[in-house]
Amino acid sequence: RFLSVASGVILSCALLASSAQAQASSQTTAQRIVAIAQQELARGVREIPKGSNKGSRIKMYGLATQAPLRYYPAPWCAYFTSWVTKQAGVPIGWDGLGDGYVPRLRDWGRKTGLWRTTPQPGDLIAFPQHIGIVESIQPNGLVTTIEGNTGDALLRRLRLVKSASGFIRVASLNPPVPVLTAPTDEVYRTEPVTLTVTNGSAAKRAIKRYRWDLNGDGRWDHTTTVGQLTLAFPENGVFPLTVQLTDVKSVSAKASISLTVINRPGAFSAR
Repeated sequence: RFLSVASGVILSCALLASSAQAQASSQTTAQRIVAIAQQELARGVREIPKGSNKGSRIKMYGLATQAPLRYYPAPWCAYFTSWVTKQAGVPIGWDGLGDGYVPRLRDWGRKTGLWRTTPQPGDLIAFPQHIGIVESIQPNGLVTTIEGNTGDALLRRLRLVKSASGFIRVASLNPPVPVLTAPTDEVYRTEPVTLTVTNGSAAKRAIKRYRWDLNGDGRWDHTTTVGQLTLAFPENGVFPLTVQLTDVKSVSAKASISLTVINRPGAFSAR
């Protein structure tokens, strides 16, 4: 059968989404980034106590980075941008793991071809040691931004374009869409089964790595350079399987299925 991240999301939206969610699904990636940042801005997120880099929402932002909470409490502007972009479906940083270190995000933006010298809404605005989200373009070389860790809070700022080091065009990422195939829902114990995954994204960038979690523990059991893996299950049961595709721009996406492993009819069943 064929299962994909995209089809799962579409089905969930069709059954559960409100009209507001349906409208959000029609937004462009850049619009989603700005809308999510604006929603957070409306929450009035502030450090508690002031100057501490602490707060329940700030701590949640840190969970979107590759070293979740390892450095918490810490300057959190990159935590915020990592969280927003992940919620928008375009996780940033190497392997899409987010990052709390601004120079590393700038390096990632340059090496993945996302670096720009002029801004658009939804871009990340990068400074030597600070980062935020471009909300809108204003006259006279100005932009409005939404930034974490500015004035000990999440605030809207008015910035000169020329004051920034540059901009990261996250909306250009277009993550892969894994389509994972298994021969059947049920397979026989100890008999080989081949899993196949393809990239259903319209972007069709080359995939450089496939990582496979074969038991649902969140750890990668195998890494391959092709979208196929043949394996056999020594025990009966239901096995959750996840594959992660990472493309040449280090953008990643996952898909999961479950296989039920049973004895072949008539075969001896060990106790």
